[in-house]
Amino acid sequence: MARGCCERALPALLAHVNLLLAVYSGAALATGARLKWDPSAYIVAREAVPAEYRAAAVLLPAAAAALLLLAHAALAALFTSPSTRRWLLLLYAAGMAVLLAGEVAGALWLRARLAGWLASPAAADLAHTASTVRAHLVPMLEALARLHPVVTRIKELMEEVEQDAPRNVYVAAGAGAALLLLQAAALLLALLQAAADARRPHAAAGWAGVDPPTARRALSHASTNGTSAVHERALLSAVHR
Repeated sequence: MARGCCERALPALLAHVNLLLAVYSGAALATGARLKWDPSAYIVAREAVPAEYRAAAVLLPAAAAALLLLAHAALAALFTSPSTRRWLLLLYAAGMAVLLAGEVAGALWLRARLAGWLASPAAADLAHTASTVRAHLVPMLEALARLHPVVTRIKELMEEVEQDAPRNVYVAAGAGAALLLLQAAALLLALLQAAADARRPHAAAGWAGVDPPTARRALSHASTNGTSAVHERALLSAVHR
């Protein structure tokens, strides 16, 4: 009975997880669009690490589009027959596994490249230049603030960006970890659903050719003794066969 309840919950869980993955893919597509067309989002990365920026600008939208297609494929598979759904979910699991491995490999590559750049003389020189520019820019903004209050607002925004930068990194890392967990959960749920669909034909095969009255009596006895929902559905299909 417990296994039957779990199997009944699998389609709903798989649907909800893939809906969350679709939300993630939309956010990733929006971020990829910002990397391509929003100068405020990419100008620093493009000038500091151009190779990594170009790789992220290509890989992020591609991975997001693949994730969106997989999520829709899983939702569509839930509305097919068990035999067809089984093969579709196996294909979905294979695609999700490839995508998950690619994302982990890409993230590790970007992390290694960025760690190498941060330890390079170019990063130290950029940090020194930024510190020098800030040391001259802040007094200038304070002087200009006497002429117009908007300059004070610009200075406050700069300070806010500096304070929020570490927190944004933590949020991005947490969102990435949650995405990987959701993908792993979707992969596991798809395999479990495919295994459940594979058991159903075998459960019903033993009742082929049984006359309806006998099948109904067996169904009544199985329901009384707590037979799992999978076997009950197999018996019902035998009754109407």
